[in-house]
Amino acid sequence: MTKHILTVFSILLLLSLVIIFLGQNQIILSFKHYLSETLRPFEVVFSKTSNWLSFWQSALFNMKNIKESNTRLISENLDLYNKSAKLSQLEEENSLLRKKLNLSQRTVNTCLAGVIGRDFQNNRSFLIDKGTNDGLAIGMVVISESETIIGRIADASYNVSKVQTILDTQSRIAAITATSKISGLVRGLGSDAIFDLIVKNKKPEIGELVVSSGTDGIWPRGFIIGKVKEVKSQDNQVFNTADIELLARPQDFDSVFVILNSQ
Repeated sequence: MTKHILTVFSILLLLSLVIIFLGQNQIILSFKHYLSETLRPFEVVFSKTSNWLSFWQSALFNMKNIKESNTRLISENLDLYNKSAKLSQLEEENSLLRKKLNLSQRTVNTCLAGVIGRDFQNNRSFLIDKGTNDGLAIGMVVISESETIIGRIADASYNVSKVQTILDTQSRIAAITATSKISGLVRGLGSDAIFDLIVKNKKPEIGELVVSSGTDGIWPRGFIIGKVKEVKSQDNQVFNTADIELLARPQDFDSVFVILNSQ
């Protein structure tokens, strides 16, 4: 056993001496230097390649992160847009409900309805999303949020009604001027309306408001129709007439109020 250990020790000692001797040999040193100089360009190429690969690996990883971040931001933005749209809709509905509350102070019971169809050719009628199921009936008056007369219910089904506007040639409203208290009749001309049957010796002021008088028993009293735009008086006519500018054009709104009952 001791002999075997001595043999191994001797071999190791011999290898150590050979390595030391060769490491100090000038030929071996020159060879090492030559080999190092020869391989140096390859080391540079390998180093640059490694750096290049590391750069693109990092870039691809960052691109993936950026793409995921953009997807997340787009989703968050869409969510915010939806919330903003819902908030805007709620604010509009709240505003309309406040208008309804103001109307209720006049002992007027109303129903809020949305416009779902229009007669774009002449604006004489439109459809709303409320009907007999909501308490609506033919003849009920339709007004805007600013308490301006728009028309009347001409036809009503279960959940849809047709509104005939005051532009229709069959429309007649007993009216009076708000300041000078001149009475007359507002008639639809198809695309416009006039204030007719004005007593010959009376002329309303330009810009004066015309409101419903309630004397016809059909239209409620005190709702705005329009304002005087031009007064026409001819010697061969029994009555004066006036062109009026409607303050609620049928094409300018998306929601209306239907008066269910009034006092």
